[in-house]
Amino acid sequence: MNFEYDPLSDGLRERLDTFFGRRDHFIEVNPGHVVMPKAFAEIGDSIRDLTIRPTDVWLMSFPRAGSTWAQEMVWLLGNNLDYEAARNQLQQVRTPLLELSAIFSDDRSVEDTVTRHEKIDSVQCVHQMGGRRFIKSHLPWQLHPREMENVRPKIIYVVRNPKDLCVSYYYYCQLIHRSEGTFEEFCDIFLADQAPIGPMWAHALAFWKRRNQDNMLFLKYEDMKRNLPSVIRRCAEFLEFGRDLTDEEVQKMCDHLQFERMQRNPAVNLEPLMKDSSIMQNDAGVKFIRKGEIGDWKNHMDTALSARFDAWIKDHFEGTGLEFDYE
Repeated sequence: MNFEYDPLSDGLRERLDTFFGRRDHFIEVNPGHVVMPKAFAEIGDSIRDLTIRPTDVWLMSFPRAGSTWAQEMVWLLGNNLDYEAARNQLQQVRTPLLELSAIFSDDRSVEDTVTRHEKIDSVQCVHQMGGRRFIKSHLPWQLHPREMENVRPKIIYVVRNPKDLCVSYYYYCQLIHRSEGTFEEFCDIFLADQAPIGPMWAHALAFWKRRNQDNMLFLKYEDMKRNLPSVIRRCAEFLEFGRDLTDEEVQKMCDHLQFERMQRNPAVNLEPLMKDSSIMQNDAGVKFIRKGEIGDWKNHMDTALSARFDAWIKDHFEGTGLEFDYE
């Protein structure tokens, strides 16, 4: 099945135009009724046709689920704990985001970077990678390459509780998309399954139902926060590291992955690409790697809004076996 690219309904287009402060930036991609930047239509077919290699390692998640954090862990485990290479090469080069060309197509926060590199095709960059490829994507299952189901590369999926994820996604939209709407307006969009890359519940459940495949490792962000050493060992075993990690090696990785160090590390986030943007400030609200706390939603949601999320979570996840931690 090929992708279909459709205009948004008038009501949805107006809603997103108002929130993001621009006109006609998004389209609907099917199957799945997925809101994406218009530029996705330029690379969607090449994504669908991308050749999958059995040696690939794919790091997948809905946006703001902790994939940048997991991405660093996964790459190091797959590259013999080469911290020197990790420091000297941007994470976006080591583990490119498959759909980056569409996400940054005309976003104002990175407009200078996009102008300088307008001919870069993120799909072709992935296609041309040598050796064992480490690839990141936020796309829902049905928008990935058609070979994904049959070739079955290693896939690590990270999920995060929807309340904290929505808070982080709102600030991400401010940083990357220069959105102009309020947090409450974004929650309305998110809960109506109209946010870019959404619906979040469909995204997570498509991978959850494949969690027992031998090529799939399903991780929860909250488990990484609460017991990172255990998650590191699980990932090492899944990636067939070749030996047991020593306690010292696990501790060194935990130190490297400390949230404060990740925030300061220019190799693991997109802030170097946005260094000339006027939005980049010292305000934690617009950091690419922001807080990473479990329960930060309590600082943003009142009782009524929290109850709306609870009802939405119950509607979509009850009975699936996928449960979330909120504090």
